Amino acid sequence: MDLDLAKRAGALIKSQTQAINDRAQELKRSGRDLIDLGAGEPRFREPESVRSAGISAIESGFTGYTEVGGFPDLEKAIRERYEKVFGLDNHGWKAMATDGAKTALFEIGQLLYDEGDEVVIPRPYWVSYPTQVKLAGADPVFVAGSAENNYLPTAEEIEPEIGPDTVAILINSPGNPSGGVYTENQGEKLVELVKANDLFLISDECYDGFVYGQDRYWSLATAGYDRGLVVGSTSKNFAMTGWRLGYILGEKKYISELEKLQSHLTSSPSAISQKAAESALRRELSLSRELRVEFEQKRDVLAEGLASLPGIKCSPPPGSFYLFPDISVLLEELGREPSDDTDFAGTLLEEAGVVTVPGSAFGKPGHLRLAYLPDIDRLEEAVVRLEEAVNGLL
Repeated sequence: MDLDLAKRAGALIKSQTQAINDRAQELKRSGRDLIDLGAGEPRFREPESVRSAGISAIESGFTGYTEVGGFPDLEKAIRERYEKVFGLDNHGWKAMATDGAKTALFEIGQLLYDEGDEVVIPRPYWVSYPTQVKLAGADPVFVAGSAENNYLPTAEEIEPEIGPDTVAILINSPGNPSGGVYTENQGEKLVELVKANDLFLISDECYDGFVYGQDRYWSLATAGYDRGLVVGSTSKNFAMTGWRLGYILGEKKYISELEKLQSHLTSSPSAISQKAAESALRRELSLSRELRVEFEQKRDVLAEGLASLPGIKCSPPPGSFYLFPDISVLLEELGREPSDDTDFAGTLLEEAGVVTVPGSAFGKPGHLRLAYLPDIDRLEEAVVRLEEAVNGLL
């Protein structure tokens, strides 16, 4: 059927993560016991202070429109959080609130990318990056890093892909799906690279609380690069997924233009969510040390279990709450291609009752993404189920 859609609609494809989630929901409704390692949504509750702030906003009548980029106290709370956590020392930077980080990244693309431009993106990538670049009329250029660096490409690996049409590099650290984290040295070299080529550097840092073995890590905010934009979110650190509150941090001149765009797109985010986010950013700052220890333990349990299975390579990455095991050897032993990871994820869902996401969804066939969010006993059971399924196929 001819829908007479705009040309840009050709960039739209249904998320493979959503397709698998839809099938999982069908099985759950039928009474099937599933262990969900697919959805990237924290299982802990948002802090009590966040809930109280949201309730207080409703009861006090703070429920109307605010300034497009968020009310001033929230903007201040975002900047102060980066001063305290990452040492931001640039008074020329400003923050604005958005309806989640996905909207933030979309708005940046609409503001910065033109027809024929190229945007360098690491592979594997979060599923929406290529689509958002294409919707802005630009072309994504993919760069794969080494497995030893959890697939985050270094400045040395990115540099050969920079051409006359390159306008920006979009990075994601801690990474989804890889769990990779840029070191301070690697981050500084990336900034040197974009400075030398006069490019924008967009840094998606939504998982910045989920870094293990260290209290601080490199953030683009640390560099204060004048053509840098940091994207963050309250969804992961504070388990505020349904509150839909993200933000952008960067030079005032770019934030002002982004606010103009947002005034025609969504206007201000929910006032109630803004009050709740301000409380989180001021009181909680980031994920608690206790929760980080708990997530690190979960990571290790699942990573060790996966690494013990035939044909699977899995090392625990330093960030996020995902594992991204390489299953290409296993697929080869089963007489399949790396691109068959989608069918394999479906097999694991149907036969083992374990929800995973194929690496193909992130531009990296021959892999799976697993979110280690359930309790440890369920993660251990997931390993048992996966082992039985794999051995039954071999």
